[in-house]
Formats: sequence, C-alpha cells, structure tokens
Amino acid sequence: MTRFEYVAKSTSGAQRTSFLYAESATAAADILHRDGLVVLSIREMKASVRERSRAHAKRVLVGRVPASSVALFTKQLTSMLHAGLPLTRALHSLARDEANGTLGDILVQVASDIEDGETLSLAMSSHPGVFPGLYISMVKSGERSGKLVTIMRHLALYMDRTEAVKRKVRAAMTYPAFVVGFSVLASSVLFLKIVPMMAGIYAKLNAELPMPTQVVITASRIVGQYIWVPIVLLIAAVVAVRLMVRNAAGRLFLDSIKLRLPIFGRILKKVVIAKFLRTLGVLIESGLPVLDALELAGGSSGNEVVFRASAKIGSMVSNGSSLSKSFASTGVFAEIVVQMVSTGEETGTLAEMLSNLSDYYDEQVSASIEGLSSILEPLLIVLIGGVIALMLVAMFLPVFHLGGAIRKGMVRSS
Repeated sequence: MTRFEYVAKSTSGAQRTSFLYAESATAAADILHRDGLVVLSIREMKASVRERSRAHAKRVLVGRVPASSVALFTKQLTSMLHAGLPLTRALHSLARDEANGTLGDILVQVASDIEDGETLSLAMSSHPGVFPGLYISMVKSGERSGKLVTIMRHLALYMDRTEAVKRKVRAAMTYPAFVVGFSVLASSVLFLKIVPMMAGIYAKLNAELPMPTQVVITASRIVGQYIWVPIVLLIAAVVAVRLMVRNAAGRLFLDSIKLRLPIFGRILKKVVIAKFLRTLGVLIESGLPVLDALELAGGSSGNEVVFRASAKIGSMVSNGSSLSKSFASTGVFAEIVVQMVSTGEETGTLAEMLSNLSDYYDEQVSASIEGLSSILEPLLIVLIGGVIALMLVAMFLPVFHLGGAIRKGMVRSS
C-alpha cells in the first residue's frame, strides 16, 4: 500500500485535502470517485525513514493474528463504542488488554493513524493480513451511513458464526486425523523395524515360512527400498499445488476437484456456499451496493468456483437481469437458494433470506459432519486395527510352526 495525498471537492463544493492508502494513483482515484468526490489532484507521498520502518513492521506482522482474536476484538470494540467510549481510547484500551501481542501492536498503530486524521477503515486497510477487504468495506459502510456501531455488531456476529463453523469442522476432523496419523506411524514401525528384524531371525533358523509371512516380508523389503518414492511424490504434489494456486486457472481446477470429492465434496460445497451467502447477506444489510457485495462475498468464499459464479451473477445483474435468474444461470447453487433469493427480491427481505439460507446450510453441515464422524471413527479403528492385526499374525505364524516342529522332533527322539 502506498500513501497518497489528494485534493478533492465534495458534491456540496467544499474542498478537502487529506491522504489515503491505495495500490496506485488510479486505485486511489477510484476510491475517491466511489466516495462521491471530484478529484483535483493526487500526489504520492514519499515515506520517511520512520514510516518505511513502520511499513516494514506492518508487513512482518501480517498473517500472524488468528481470526478468532480479530473476532473477539471486534466484539469488544462494538461493546465499548456502544457504551459511548471514544474510538481511540477504546483501541488503546484493547491494545493494552490484548493477549496477542501482534494484534496489540497493530491496534496501537491503528489508533495512532486515527489520531493523525485517518478514518478507522483507512487505518485498518494498512493491515490487510489482519483486516481483510470484507472487514474494511463493512467498516467503511458504517462510517458513511453513521451506523458504525450497528454494522460492527453485524460484523462481530458474522465472524462468530464463521469461527463456530470452523471450530466444528476442526473438532470433527481432529480424531480421524489422529487415528490415521497414529496408524501410519505404527505401520511404518512395523514395516521398517519389526518385520525386517523378524525376517532376519527366521532366516537364521532356515524356517519354512507360511505364505502370509512371505507376503508381509516381501512388502516390507519393497517399502524399505523405495520409501523415497512416496516422499518425493508428496513433495512434488505440494510444490505442484502451491504453483497451481498462484493462478486463477489452477485454483479453479483444484477447487472443482475439491467440490467433486466423494462424501467430503458435498460437505465442503455446503460450507463454501453457506459462507458466501452469509457474507453477501451481511454486506447487503450493511448498505453496500449489490454488485460490490457480490464481489466481496465471492472473494471471501475461498473457492474459485463460487468466486467465478459470483462474478457471473454480478455481470448479469449489471446488464439488467434479476438476481434470482442470475443465481440460477451459474449451475452452482441449489434450487432452494434460487427460490429464496427470488422471494427476498420480491418482498424486499433479501438480506434476511440470505441469512436464513446460510443458517440452513450451517445446520446441514453440522448434521453431515456429525453423521460422518459417527460412521468414520469406528470404521477407521476397525480397518486400521484389522490391518495391523493381520500383519502381526502373519509375522508370528512361523513361531507356531516352529513350536510344532520342535514338539514332533521330541516325540520321535523319545
């Protein structure tokens, strides 16, 4: 972000001189035009040594603040502003109490920028890794409409619901992930340590090995010799994915595959659509134009398929199509979404309908995750336990055969 000084006139003819942060002079002019200002001049401000070091510190801090901390901060700030506390005083107070040191430092910077004459949205926009575009747009909408506290309350509720869904998904996947990880570790120890050791013992005894034991020993040798192959393939896959997500075509390919995965794809699609609909509803309720809301909601969905669908909806709406017909044309959203959007358009309750839809999808996600967990957990335990048990039985079969041979030899000698 670059700092620009501008001179502009409002619709009333009053001249205004201030500054803002933007990617370029053109982007700064676009921001001012959207605010209803006539731009007279824009000049890039050269940063002092102090400002450059401060900007570097901001970049270092980016991405190190968890979303849950930002959600809690938003809720606390809303309560303080509702109680009548001045904005900068509330920010300094939260910065002192903030357990996350990085967020505390950022809040101090935001408060300092506001004291220098910036708006809250502009000060927060200097920290895009902490306050994303959606967050900034809602704060800016609240500043324009004079309903900052109300919109911050909507924002806090939105972040709470989003974090609740994330926690539920993480909690549901933690135990299966632990079981799979433990099974991989146990199987690796068996294949790479226990089986070779037992094979060496049997080789010294010149014992005739049963077929299951021979299969396990052969598999262990193959794994030991070619263990580097899966490691190399895993590294290559990670590198390939990282390269693909850097361009839109790669993201579209990967996200399309994710949504088509058996069982998990349906759940992921519900999660993505629920987030998109909730974001869109909150933005529209906050007073953002539908086209801007669609762009931000699509970008915040985290899925290129939904992002492109939202872009198509925005294009059709700008050309005069209804919102419900635009939703239907994408082929991404279910019929219930199209019907609810149509009802919201007709009755003027679009934001409420979108919120109800996102609640419905959240409930569907919760039910799907609970059902999947109840089936997946015992299935994994039985499957993995069975595989390990079969491996152990196969490796100890020769012991029983040796015991029988020894008993027969003792009988013959007597």
